[in-house]
Amino acid sequence: MNPFLNPVVGFTSLKYYLTVPKRITKLSPKQMEKYRDKAFKKTIEYAYKTPLYHQKYKDAGIHPRDIHGIKDIKKLPYISKKDIRNNFPDGIIPTNYNKKKGYIIATGGTTGKSVFLYTDLLSMAESIQISVRELNHFGFNHKKTRFAHIGNLSTNRIDLVMEEKLYGPLKTFFNVDHILNMDVNQPIKTLINKLDSFKPDLLVTYPAIHQHLAFLKKKGYGKNFNPKLLFSAGAMLDEYTRSYVEDVFGCRLLNSYPSVEAGTNIAFECKEGTWHVHHDFFHLEAIDDNQELVAPGERGHLVITKLYGRGTPIVRYTGMDDWVRIIDKMECNCGLKTPVIKGGVEGRMKANIILPNGKIFPPGAFCFIEPVLKKFNTFKVKQYQIIQKKIDEIEILLVIDEDLRNVGVSVEEIKENIKQTYREKVGPDVTINVKEVDEIKHPKDARKPPPIVISHVTSKNGYKQLEN
Repeated sequence: MNPFLNPVVGFTSLKYYLTVPKRITKLSPKQMEKYRDKAFKKTIEYAYKTPLYHQKYKDAGIHPRDIHGIKDIKKLPYISKKDIRNNFPDGIIPTNYNKKKGYIIATGGTTGKSVFLYTDLLSMAESIQISVRELNHFGFNHKKTRFAHIGNLSTNRIDLVMEEKLYGPLKTFFNVDHILNMDVNQPIKTLINKLDSFKPDLLVTYPAIHQHLAFLKKKGYGKNFNPKLLFSAGAMLDEYTRSYVEDVFGCRLLNSYPSVEAGTNIAFECKEGTWHVHHDFFHLEAIDDNQELVAPGERGHLVITKLYGRGTPIVRYTGMDDWVRIIDKMECNCGLKTPVIKGGVEGRMKANIILPNGKIFPPGAFCFIEPVLKKFNTFKVKQYQIIQKKIDEIEILLVIDEDLRNVGVSVEEIKENIKQTYREKVGPDVTINVKEVDEIKHPKDARKPPPIVISHVTSKNGYKQLEN
């Protein structure tokens, strides 16, 4: 049965559609403060029913009745990525949560291991109103604008879950022919040919894909693909990529800040270059290395709290691995008055993999090792790192768990399968070297895990080589 035929689901989703997009501009500062306090208290009451949070709050001597609004958030302990990972599945959802109505979603794992969370239909129905809000802000009609999205439609990725569980049932009631979702793992020429036929007004995808599409556009592909606005997601834009893409397409390319843990965009960049936070959905903090709050505008590690949705609560979560400078409120020339991430998000400037055959991979789509390990049902590889040393040379480093070295499939067979997998992905013109190392070192001055994907080929130099 279509879930939207359920009166509760249908009515609640309609309520979100009618109220959420305008909320950020309609509510006065006092009304917004009251709304956020109420949402926060509901969030804490919900989190308290979740074993992970219940134990954390009990150990800290905190009860929901001690929380009267967001000003009391400092009383609460932080929750780490490790906490979420170690308590999956039953510890990260309320004890009475119906898992049959929930969906498991996973982060990309580009900083180590994936984190698995729960979401549900109503949470996703509420989260997509962020897209409606952003379209409205830029003057687009969300009912008619031709909208294309290129994301990761792999198992448990939020793009796929939303496509199957949310957009699929909605097609019964609404015409969604103006929306196109595509998998980033398709050949880039297939993607641009589909865009050429679809003719979107707006495209959202990784910076690397934007740049590759622009590269093909310069080569004569996609003659009918002439968007009015482009949005980057999954990584922060570097200025070379932005200028390259904007020059080719003749329209703005702006940043958005989504995450799996958030379930939607935390913030977006307006045409004035300001990163506006959706502060009715999220409360953001920034802390130093000692987990002390930094002053407004000072650089710190992001701490995020969700003020909406069900499934896995996200309260004072430190696992995003991003650096931010948060200004509590700023009036922008675009008309919005919101908290702001000053200068954008540090730590999301990821290396793109550019190959001799013209293919380009964002880092989140270049991790093909976990499927090999899953095939062999082994945890023998403790850690790994993929390094593009030159445009035609990839080195893959593996740290082997010595306790498991002689259990099950051999290390040599794992290495050969990984090598073969990457050879199929990158083509015959790239040398693949897979080797064991004792450890994968942290980069200098870094206080977080070493990156999974590193490239010593800059976008600018990579494209220069392709164009020669």
